[in-house]
Amino acid sequence: MCGRYSQTMDLAVAVKRFGVKPPPFNCRPCYNITPGARAPVVCAGGLKLLKWGFLPAWSSGAAGSGVATPIFSSSNTLERKFSEETIPVSEAVPQEREGFINARAEGIASRPAFRSAFYRTRCLVPADGFYEWQSSGGHKIPYRFEMRSKGLFSMAGVYEEKTGTYAIITAVANALVRPVHNRMPVIMEQRNEALWLDPKFRDMETLLPLLRAYDSAQMHGYRVSDAVNDLKNDSPDCLKPHEE
Repeated sequence: MCGRYSQTMDLAVAVKRFGVKPPPFNCRPCYNITPGARAPVVCAGGLKLLKWGFLPAWSSGAAGSGVATPIFSSSNTLERKFSEETIPVSEAVPQEREGFINARAEGIASRPAFRSAFYRTRCLVPADGFYEWQSSGGHKIPYRFEMRSKGLFSMAGVYEEKTGTYAIITAVANALVRPVHNRMPVIMEQRNEALWLDPKFRDMETLLPLLRAYDSAQMHGYRVSDAVNDLKNDSPDCLKPHEE
């Protein structure tokens, strides 16, 4: 899964990196982006500020308002199983309406919650690192994964315009992440980003193969300070290597 990530660079870096127009909003650097937060997302029309926690249009109206129609029924075991991946490692902050923070790559083109978004509203989530937790003796040990270049990269996602929400797509973890967690966000290769964002392109046989684990050789991972475990902590301390 992917339950936390960071985007600590100036928004102008994302504008240049993705070749989009400066958006009508600004964002401060974020070292610990958590479910429910609003963050910049690259869509076909440029950068949008969306809420992390995907809600399909048919679930109800705008995010955070009104009574929600359940995203899955009690008898829909497939969607219920999938929804369990949305719970972050630390206890989630209670919210009026929670959405899916992750969408499994496997079967995304046919799952009711994501089928429409997969074909029509794909997006890229800018990040310079993400966190995963390793279970050890009843404790959750945080690790950070980033590019060896320390540069900005994109995680594949889907979004819903009507609810103003998005989810990050996950795949089976690569060799670097696997010792910590069995899944990881899909990091999109830069050469495939334009194709992924194109809403007119809907060839499943071309799109699905893009949703795979990124090359371990291009990444770096390390254990970080327990500061990241606190949902409220959004400071450079989250990036610091753990000290024995």
